[in-house]
Amino acid sequence: MTRIERWLGAPAGAEVDRAVDLIVTDDWTTPALEAPLAALGTTRAAAPTVLVHDHTQPPAAYAGADRDRVEALLALSGAFAARFGIEVIDGLGIQHHVLSELGRIRPGMLVLGNDSHTPTLGAYGAIAIAAQPTTIAAAMHTGRIVLRVPATLRIAVAGRLAPRVTARDAALSLRALVRAAAPALRATGKALEFVGDGLASLSAAERAVIANVTPELAAVAATFPIGDEGDHGPVDLVLDLEAVRPTVAPAGRGGDVAALADFARTRVDRVFVGTCAGGTFEEIAAFADALGDRAAVPTLVVPATAAVEARLRRAGVLDRLEAAGVAFLAPGCGPCFGFGVGRLADGEVAAATGNRNGVGRMGPPTSQVHLVAGATAGVAARTGWLGEGAAAETVAGAAGAVTVAWPRAGNVVRLHGTVTTDDLTPSVVPGVGTSNDRDPAVLRRLLLAHVAPEAATRDLRGTVVVADHDFGLGSNRASAVRALRHAGVVAVVARSVAPLYAAGARDEGLPVIELDDDAFYLAAGPDAVVAIDLEAGFVRVDGRAFGVPPASAYERALRAAGGVVAYLRAAGGS
Repeated sequence: MTRIERWLGAPAGAEVDRAVDLIVTDDWTTPALEAPLAALGTTRAAAPTVLVHDHTQPPAAYAGADRDRVEALLALSGAFAARFGIEVIDGLGIQHHVLSELGRIRPGMLVLGNDSHTPTLGAYGAIAIAAQPTTIAAAMHTGRIVLRVPATLRIAVAGRLAPRVTARDAALSLRALVRAAAPALRATGKALEFVGDGLASLSAAERAVIANVTPELAAVAATFPIGDEGDHGPVDLVLDLEAVRPTVAPAGRGGDVAALADFARTRVDRVFVGTCAGGTFEEIAAFADALGDRAAVPTLVVPATAAVEARLRRAGVLDRLEAAGVAFLAPGCGPCFGFGVGRLADGEVAAATGNRNGVGRMGPPTSQVHLVAGATAGVAARTGWLGEGAAAETVAGAAGAVTVAWPRAGNVVRLHGTVTTDDLTPSVVPGVGTSNDRDPAVLRRLLLAHVAPEAATRDLRGTVVVADHDFGLGSNRASAVRALRHAGVVAVVARSVAPLYAAGARDEGLPVIELDDDAFYLAAGPDAVVAIDLEAGFVRVDGRAFGVPPASAYERALRAAGGVVAYLRAAGGS
């Protein structure tokens, strides 16, 4: 059996009903819990729950409408915690690192988190799974979760990292390794099981940086050995740490990763070092060593946690960075998701140690974010340039961006490319709102705002979204499901679906169907009419029927009820 099969007590594909040991929510995602909890009539959390203030800075860091929004979020989270009897953790940093520092993570515990990077906690021995807000609300109400045991992608870690190469380089290299693997080795919907002697050379924080890549691979969880568990089966892929070199994930290019030596020399306007992927002691120390005496461009450092910040201070790293002209924010997520402080301006190019760089991730759609590790960020800050190639990089907009083909005579909205939740509902669209807004009219205007602004005025009632692999990849956004429902979209059919999005859509009552058949996608053009018959197990287009994967009894019950809230209410609330 694989590690996650042993820990969940059932083989891959089996459906299990398990008590949740810890539920984690935060200041940015908590507002989306309010509606389903109110509909369920929940009065207290049925499982241990913590609310971590990490996505936003203290209100004094903001101005105008941003400050008003942060103050409203703080008031809401305080009232929410009091109402449901949950603990608030404030001022200590990012949940995916601070919970381990506080001793809240025990080996083998089942953690459910309201943030997509919850699987980072797998580095500390937990089964840590991200869930969308309606799923989180159901777990708060019942104290339990029903899930299918995922298949496993087993990755052996070998060797040691070379000097000036960090765990963030290894994580980016893992993205490239999985992307280049055979289709049978796709990580979508699987648990990443890390084994191998190379793990011993990594600190717990470095393991966490590697686990942090889990949602970017559309995987469910990351597991690491607990004690001396021995070997349990063949290896699918090998991550050779000795072969890892400084790497870059170019702006707007999905999962593409390039060696720094092959990346064309590119001017950068700003450098950002931080996030749950790159705000560790090791990454910031490597950044400082590479930076030298002075930053040539505006540079912002945000430690992942207060403990990391204190350690950097004791080691003299913060003093060196302050002397070099580097700016700081309080420990937390910082500008990673494009809200408020540190947001990029039109046309700006940034090198960042974050984990996402889709269109408009940290600013307007014209801005660009190249993802790098700490040492590479240091060189970029010192020189104002990224890459070692001879030619200048001239990327206009975002290469590999999602495109839309609207219906003509049919009902198909065809989305080409890897559609992320940032594409579906951006974090921030000035003048419109943010992804945690609860107003259906705002969510409707956010839909595809950076990809196809005309979506706001399109009549999408009765349409079916047809998409490619890993639909819904990325951030945990209830808005990315709810906006489609508010627009009148009746279903999504995609070659594969990110598991976080798939479970959230199921619990919200939006049918999401995985169908990887070239014939269907050839037929599903702008004049086609797609009909969904889930009871019969078919999707039909132009008179041809395509079978869909069978649903479990629980999934069929949720579908019949119209989502998990209606299902629990009909069942008496438990």
